[in-house]
Amino acid sequence: MKYDSTKIKEYKSLSKESILKEVSEEEIMRHYLGFDFEIGRMYQSPLRDDDIPSFNIYYSEYQELRYKDFNGSQGTCFDLVMNLIGCNFYGAICNINEEFGLGLNGKSGDKKLSYKKFKAEIIDKKCLIQFKPQLFTELDKLYWEGKYGINEDILEHFNVYSAKFVFLNKKLLFRYTKNSPIYCYKFSDKVKVYRPFQPKGVYKWLSNAKMDTIQGYKQLRHESDTLIITKSLKDVMCLWKLEYESIAPQAETTHLDESVIANIINKYKNIYILFDNDSAGIFGAETLQKKIPGSKVIYIPHDSNCKDFSDVIELHGINLATELIKKLINE
Repeated sequence: MKYDSTKIKEYKSLSKESILKEVSEEEIMRHYLGFDFEIGRMYQSPLRDDDIPSFNIYYSEYQELRYKDFNGSQGTCFDLVMNLIGCNFYGAICNINEEFGLGLNGKSGDKKLSYKKFKAEIIDKKCLIQFKPQLFTELDKLYWEGKYGINEDILEHFNVYSAKFVFLNKKLLFRYTKNSPIYCYKFSDKVKVYRPFQPKGVYKWLSNAKMDTIQGYKQLRHESDTLIITKSLKDVMCLWKLEYESIAPQAETTHLDESVIANIINKYKNIYILFDNDSAGIFGAETLQKKIPGSKVIYIPHDSNCKDFSDVIELHGINLATELIKKLINE
């Protein structure tokens, strides 16, 4: 029996890379969301009941299409598929392969996805976050100073407020309670909301701060030859308490602007990068180190049972934290 080689279909493996060769990230998101979105606009979230539009789609600085739900969920088009249909990564790429009939792994894509339709409410203005400040309560003092040694003077210096109410697009979103205090970090006209007692992913954070906003940058004194780049404003304030100058990007995966890098290299002789000691923190620190000539990466030891510097103060106290940071810098 003779075979016609021209009719033999080329076998293509199933992977993220092979999918994106056949279909774009925007096509995947549009198909699974069920409407033709616009980049940067706010929509009602497809992942939960959402009366206030708090879901948007944007391109990262690496030109990767991402979504962000202000309830805490964020990620790529593949993460969106996993969340929408409730599966793991392999299940998501299999589903995309079938939906678009890509023929990867020999599949034809006959099945159809069933997903929850939702109303896509568009607002033309950017996400507006406002809050009503209040005097620091005893609970606030117990949280900030009792756990981390951060007093009211430090909080005020870094524009951190206790908030009685938080409004999203002029609608009440959060109310301060004893079980769920609210703190707002103010960066000019942008706000980052922090609710420390909330479980991760349940509106623990809410922010409209730009990714290039550097936390603690405006508070730098330039009185030392040492700068520590850490991962959060809380850690910046903890280091300030110990008289170390420090800044933090909005996330460990966010790169500093070239002008910022040039300025800190010019101002500081010794630059240390202190991110979380987990895989994401290590990757982010090592990536940033390549961008800052002469910088050094330091980590909180795993045997401390802490992942960041504020954890060390909370668990082991100011004195041990002071000795630890001196040791890390000296080594």
